[in-house]
Amino acid sequence: MYTVLYRWNIHHHKHDDFIAGWKAVTDHYLTNHGSLGARLHKVSDDSFAAYTQWESKEARDTALNLNDAPQDAVDKMHESIIVSKAPIEMTIISDQLK
Repeated sequence: MYTVLYRWNIHHHKHDDFIAGWKAVTDHYLTNHGSLGARLHKVSDDSFAAYTQWESKEARDTALNLNDAPQDAVDKMHESIIVSKAPIEMTIISDQLK
């Protein structure tokens, strides 16, 4: 399984817009491209973090390269972001989640 961790600083007045955009984009990849799901978190330093899981890096790359996520949701996210930190790509070694 392949996991990617994303981190962002979001404009305070745009938190709701970012969350709505993130949900729509995530739902798109779940419904249309075989994503295994994602979780969005509010971090203690008031930033946001999310991780998404895929069967493989190739499956994620193929889905993202189609560039067919709903543009209004993508725009909502991008307009909310102050800083987007570099994604961290990970492969699961041990899975203890329920």
